Amino acid sequence: MPGYLSEEWIQEADAALRASGLCTSQGDHFAVEQRVGEMVFHMVFDENGARVSSGPATDPAMVFCQSRATAVAIALGQLSAEEAVLNGEVTFEGDPMALLSHRRLLANTEDVFAEVRARTDWDC
Repeated sequence: MPGYLSEEWIQEADAALRASGLCTSQGDHFAVEQRVGEMVFHMVFDENGARVSSGPATDPAMVFCQSRATAVAIALGQLSAEEAVLNGEVTFEGDPMALLSHRRLLANTEDVFAEVRARTDWDC
């Protein structure tokens, strides 16, 4: 079982996202960066597909910041992302319109990552 946010976890998330077939329309590029405590990773979507990588994104449309405990609670369905934003547990910067225009794409990642979540060691 890969530990949450470990390099193995990033690789499994990347493989799942690449295999999903999710992509943007031609010429569109969308990147989201996640800062979870000291760990940073990002997702990139473009016309060639989607991928997950560790480290900061080159040109993120949105950057989300949260503690590890908040990220785990959201991933396990114990806290909604909306509630976490409203109560200040998740902060963000960037272009909210880009987020809105790509919301279906991001919603589809929930299903893509379901198997990775099921195999994740959250207590590592």
